[in-house]
Amino acid sequence: MLMRSRRYAFLPVLLLALLAAGSATAQQPQTSQAPVGPTTSAPMTALVDQLIDLFPKMEGEVLEARDGALTLGAGVRAGARVGLEVEIYRQGREIRHPKTGEVLGRAEDSLGFTRITQVQEAFSTAPPPPGTATIKPGDLFRVSSNKVNIVLLPLLGSVKETLVETATQELVERLAATGRFKVTMGDAINVFLAQQRLSAVDFLAGKGVREAAERFKADNILAVLFTRTQGKPFMDVRFFSAPSTSPAVTTSFFVPPSTLRAANPGPRFSQGGPANPPQAKPRSLLSRLLGGDLEAGSYSSGENSMPLREVAKFKFPVLAMDIAIAPKDKIPRMVVSDGDQIYMYRIVDQRVEPEWTKSMRSLGRVFSLQLADLDGDGLFEVIGNRYVPKLGLNSFIISAKDGKPSVAIEYVPDFLFAVDVKGEGIKQTLWTQRYNQENFFTPGQATQVVLKDDKLVTEKEVRVPSSFRPMGAAFSNIMGKDTRALALIDEFNRLQLVNEGEELWRSSTQVGGGFMTVELYGAIHSSMMDRSKFYKIEPTPLAVDLDGDGIDELVVPQSIIRDGLLAVVFKGPAGFRLQSITSGFEGAITCLGAYRAEDAPQPTIIAAVVRWDNSLIKVGGETQIIMTIPQE
Repeated sequence: MLMRSRRYAFLPVLLLALLAAGSATAQQPQTSQAPVGPTTSAPMTALVDQLIDLFPKMEGEVLEARDGALTLGAGVRAGARVGLEVEIYRQGREIRHPKTGEVLGRAEDSLGFTRITQVQEAFSTAPPPPGTATIKPGDLFRVSSNKVNIVLLPLLGSVKETLVETATQELVERLAATGRFKVTMGDAINVFLAQQRLSAVDFLAGKGVREAAERFKADNILAVLFTRTQGKPFMDVRFFSAPSTSPAVTTSFFVPPSTLRAANPGPRFSQGGPANPPQAKPRSLLSRLLGGDLEAGSYSSGENSMPLREVAKFKFPVLAMDIAIAPKDKIPRMVVSDGDQIYMYRIVDQRVEPEWTKSMRSLGRVFSLQLADLDGDGLFEVIGNRYVPKLGLNSFIISAKDGKPSVAIEYVPDFLFAVDVKGEGIKQTLWTQRYNQENFFTPGQATQVVLKDDKLVTEKEVRVPSSFRPMGAAFSNIMGKDTRALALIDEFNRLQLVNEGEELWRSSTQVGGGFMTVELYGAIHSSMMDRSKFYKIEPTPLAVDLDGDGIDELVVPQSIIRDGLLAVVFKGPAGFRLQSITSGFEGAITCLGAYRAEDAPQPTIIAAVVRWDNSLIKVGGETQIIMTIPQE
């Protein structure tokens, strides 16, 4: 599941077969209308040409300026339309060449921008631009020469996401090639539609268009619904230009054959056939996973195989785990816990070697662990959280020197959460969140602290979303190389992506499903008796670059649906997408981790797979630690 590779492979069983993909859109019914557009490869070009025609090179004079309206000397014949943005300006003095006296042009004073509200055959009207400038007859107007911002909104129906990605990418490239448009993706609008329970068909009909345009400042929205009609992939397209909720462009067509070929490059040759068969270009693991190339039960040494190795087996269920490369000696470390003991291992030559162990059971049961270098000495501290029902939450920090662990901080009455906010691959920043005796977490609250002289010193409050909880969260650069986004599992088991406290995307399918439950005694008060509340500790999403482009993907167990199911979240031309894959493991994936050696072309993925003694109440059992192995 998790490697960028040419001849590398990963979690063969862990990521062998593809399930139905989730998405951030609300569920969209399949349209049954027949195609009204052409069926050749021309419709993409025709669509782009229609959009260009909506923003003509138009200019003229202001004919009148009275009663809060401007009359412009261009109408339908010149290409004017409702919603078209124009710039009002006034010509000034002539600019002459200082030696030849040649007139080079005139100085211009911009008076502002406005949008056409009414159109007649030979003229149009618009409100005066906001500001103090007085518009006079004889002033000039022109269509803005700036690139037109278009928000592209792919809406998923019954078409494979790989085809959606390919078709969307082609459309983005064609629009950008005109030099007239700047295209951004409408992931935030998808979240809005899901929240408002609006389907794709509703949106194409104009429902929610005005609200979405105002909320996200999207003056121009290109919505494309991908469905199947007559057994073929089909694109239903609407272009909305504010302030109108009626589409300025309505078209639909079958996905062009050239796009279909690009999305389905054909079979890979492995055995038989001609002596020198054509060789397909190697694809990344992410591409192979999402394209459905892998088949369950395929364990050959061919291109698609994903060799694994069991590197350890524990006689207890692993409930918490973290993996990272120590800055000082560059050796990967793995820390695990069964809730009572903490075990530290080095990973050397695809083996795990014990380094130290320590019991932390006395003040509660450990439910989360993280490796962090808080003091910059290149050695890991272990950040842990534990809970006991009658005493509540307490957290701790363990440091280790010369292979001997010692407790740096024994008791902290708040959640501790280490983060990699800089994207350097090492967690170096520590956050806290207040423990709540009635609700366990205090969502939306976080404080950044530093470790000084074995004490935690508050630095500042941190801006986090209202749904933020320190368990089931991780930072990644899934939005882009220079941006750190927070991925978190909310209380409804939806995966959210957040930047600067603002939600960017939320999964429509559930993820997570922890195997450790904490009980808050008497948290629910009633006249008869007080009752307990129960909270699941969610797994931490794994941020890892699967295809070698420097951008992280997110991998998170979907045990809430069934054991062995994983979700891969990635960002493509069509925005953020979630795809589910089944591992085939006989057990529950409780934890995931990854590291990349300094010269390695791809990361190594490690999974903790637990077989419970009692699968109903999830107690007792043994754990396999599975590692992906690159092919030679």
